[in-house]
Amino acid sequence: MTYPSHGRVLVNSLAKSMGGKYSLYLIQILSMVVLARMFTPEQFGVFAVIQVFALFFALFSEVGLVPALVNEKHVSVRMRNGVFGFTIVLGFSAFILFLISSPLIALFYEYSAYQYLVIPVAISIIFNACSIVPIAAYSREKKFLHIARAEIIAEIGSLLFVIFTFMKLEAVLVLAIKPLVFSIFKFFLLWFGSKKTIIGKPNFSNEFGQVKPLYRFSLYQFMSNVMVYFSRNLDNLLVGKYFGVVSLGVYDKAYQLMRYPLMLLTFAMAPAIQPVLKELNEDVLKFTELHNKLVKYLAVVASFVGLGIYLSSELIVWVMLGEQWEMVGELLKILAVSIPIQVVLSSSGGFFQAANRTDLLFSATVFSTITNVTAICFAIYFGDLYVLCWAITISFTINFFQCYYLLGKNILKGFDLKLIGPLLLVLVSSASLALMNLFSI
Repeated sequence: MTYPSHGRVLVNSLAKSMGGKYSLYLIQILSMVVLARMFTPEQFGVFAVIQVFALFFALFSEVGLVPALVNEKHVSVRMRNGVFGFTIVLGFSAFILFLISSPLIALFYEYSAYQYLVIPVAISIIFNACSIVPIAAYSREKKFLHIARAEIIAEIGSLLFVIFTFMKLEAVLVLAIKPLVFSIFKFFLLWFGSKKTIIGKPNFSNEFGQVKPLYRFSLYQFMSNVMVYFSRNLDNLLVGKYFGVVSLGVYDKAYQLMRYPLMLLTFAMAPAIQPVLKELNEDVLKFTELHNKLVKYLAVVASFVGLGIYLSSELIVWVMLGEQWEMVGELLKILAVSIPIQVVLSSSGGFFQAANRTDLLFSATVFSTITNVTAICFAIYFGDLYVLCWAITISFTINFFQCYYLLGKNILKGFDLKLIGPLLLVLVSSASLALMNLFSI
């Protein structure tokens, strides 16, 4: 296959992935606008604590199997059903562990209600685990619009549930049930629809040994995900404990708004990178050229987006969240400094996966976890949300350097102007935003 063919395939896949994700993100943004006016920062803070722990247990029900299945050259019916059965068992195991841990969570945060608020979120982990094989089936065939359609319907369904039960149940309980409603809708839509994929609709099988061929790839992916979890969620865990749930609610919303550009520019296209570029992992020149072109595009767009978020932070908060979230704007200005860096950095995982080097991805995430955890602990010691935002921004910058050192040395065809130019643009853009913050421009 010639280079133009790969280029067109990548562009088409990116267009489908981004089109589907953009539709989903639009619905999620509208959902956030509605929910931010229904619930207080304190209620969101209480729910944010549950979500952090839910993400942790969800990792153990996923164990890196989606990218491993996507990367597998041939998935037989036995493997499909065996892996599906394995994910169901993992989902139930994570559910039980989450429930057992709920008294400890309640004790740590000194809030007894966590013991029952955990229950619906824990059940949602089972359905999310069951969705792994159907998601991989769609992703292998680059049917990202089908995945997005299921998630959009699930988001609308869960939002309607919140609206109709808001005055009938305790507010935080309504927030806790929302992920369960979402996961149920998503699973059944994907599971029934997967019968139209080449892999087909999975059924339960106890042939768990079918997971073995995926072991090496998924193990490194899983360990990387665990490292990323701690580096990205330790701040929420500690802010909720030492700063209080109100501060956590404000910080979590600032971080969420900062992540939307990443979702629009990187996360939306990330699912398309691995299925396409895995075919080029032995052709370093073509692999590198496609990588550099994508990074150039991301660097230019992310630089303008970072500036736009900084200049319009107060307006964004007012429109998206409302007046009760005013403090979010100042935090968002600081976090905007990291947007150019994070947009480019967030795309790197797909290239590690496509090159079948999840071992390097794990090494990169270990390093980033150490820097992020150090930065978070430093900020918690000083007891200031502004210090925390600056510390995280500096940590992302350090991780940016080490990640592209690993990519350039081990996967790409070295460092040339086509790569160095965009990377310098990213660093200059972030440095300019930092100076604007410091001098309050």
